[in-house]
Amino acid sequence: MKQAERRIEIRLPTRRTEPETVVAHLGPTNSGKTYDALRFLAETGRGVYAGPLRMLAQEAHRRLAGELGADQVGLVTGEERVNEHAPIVCCTVEMAPLSGHVLVLDEVQWADDEERGAAWTQLMLAGEYRHIRVLGALDALPLVERAFPRCELRVHDRKLPLEWVGERSLRSLEPGSVVVAFSRKAVLALAGEVHRLQPDRVAVLYGAMPLASRREEIDRFLHGRADVCVATDVLGHGVNLPCETLLFAETTKFDGQQRRDLEPWELAQIAGRAGRFGLVERGHVGVLVGLPWASAEPELVRAALEPHVELPHGHRGYRIVDEARIGPRLGDLNVDDPRDLDAALAAWHRVATRQWAHESWLAVESLAPIRGRLSVVQRHLAGRGRRLSLADTWTLVNAPIDEDGAEILGVLALAVAGDTAQRHLLQWLLDVSRLREASLEEAEQAGGLAAILRWFGLQFPGVAGVTIEKAAALEQAAAERVVSRLAVEVRQGQVGRCRSCGASCPPWFPLCDRCARS
Repeated sequence: MKQAERRIEIRLPTRRTEPETVVAHLGPTNSGKTYDALRFLAETGRGVYAGPLRMLAQEAHRRLAGELGADQVGLVTGEERVNEHAPIVCCTVEMAPLSGHVLVLDEVQWADDEERGAAWTQLMLAGEYRHIRVLGALDALPLVERAFPRCELRVHDRKLPLEWVGERSLRSLEPGSVVVAFSRKAVLALAGEVHRLQPDRVAVLYGAMPLASRREEIDRFLHGRADVCVATDVLGHGVNLPCETLLFAETTKFDGQQRRDLEPWELAQIAGRAGRFGLVERGHVGVLVGLPWASAEPELVRAALEPHVELPHGHRGYRIVDEARIGPRLGDLNVDDPRDLDAALAAWHRVATRQWAHESWLAVESLAPIRGRLSVVQRHLAGRGRRLSLADTWTLVNAPIDEDGAEILGVLALAVAGDTAQRHLLQWLLDVSRLREASLEEAEQAGGLAAILRWFGLQFPGVAGVTIEKAAALEQAAAERVVSRLAVEVRQGQVGRCRSCGASCPPWFPLCDRCARS
């Protein structure tokens, strides 16, 4: 343990040249902060937009390419490369270059995310840009002022006020209404109930959907082919809808460990999607009533419409974001053999925690995800007697894969290590014909796998016959299948209905209480 710690080098990211200007655009949803920052980037003509999600990078790319021309704007994420040498590049934060002319760093409060925050910290502390624009919630003001003590602060107010409308029923839903729940099954059940009242006029959004199918559902709502949208909190991450009334069907969610009440800042972020400036004239927020299994606390939502936490300079927000996360780089670990990586990561965490304990605004990133992915890779390699280089191992364990999908990393690791048996499995997984009879859940899983294989095809070109083109074709086929199966599932309306008697019941149970007891 001590020997591993002695090899560790703890280095804060630093820049050689300070930026000429740093402007913090902070404020709530629908306040124009993104518009102003992208306006500056477009007028300057050179630079980077960096956001937390592939969908946000794609949205910025579409917006800027539509204004400046497709040849002037590129897109770089872990899954795609489009015109990557263009003067302006839109990317996810982890893919952002460390130098350039203008940096627009979106959702700066993500610097406090325990698993991904280090990517924001790296850009804030070491990004060599002439002009930096940081965007985010006003809650992040303490963090921004610690990273950039002399930054110019521009506080943005909502362009349209939110009005509390209390309780509403399904029958009261008008065109432009969005209903929010916090699980896939709850969303499908709600969509089925809406379909019974307004046949074929409901759109659906949730996180497991491939991006192309999300865009299809968003377009249905945008262009009036759907009057109501039922969505999870994916709505709070850059989805711009012409939403006039937003209703919460639930105010609790399962966070991976327990069912809990949503925090005020979470509710506020979602509620802020109502009343999109330029799309509708006003925004209304309330709760949905009338379904026995859907329960939302009106007072939780109503209280979240007004910021209540005191921030510097007399401002008010929903929480205080004053920490940035730091994570290890491969060079910090000082190892030559990938078999030493896990011990080195554990040692780095101990040393970094001690070293930065006195820094009130720096916190150590959680290493559980990367160590979990490393365990999967090493287990599969050991089982087949295969080895990988340190560089390839580090690339794989930093793959954008969550815990639920980590097992595919074992297959990919073996493929990189030269195990030809994995080629047949990967080619079968890439075969779009297997989706012809796929269920909704199978199509969703194929879409998630396609995104991983797109990343793999970019990182390891041609290995096991995986190409970006094949992976993109799988992603498109999965998205099309999801859209078609969604329509069937919503029309059938079986989720949230008792399989025995057809009465309304919680969507996570197949039978209502009466039938379950009989």
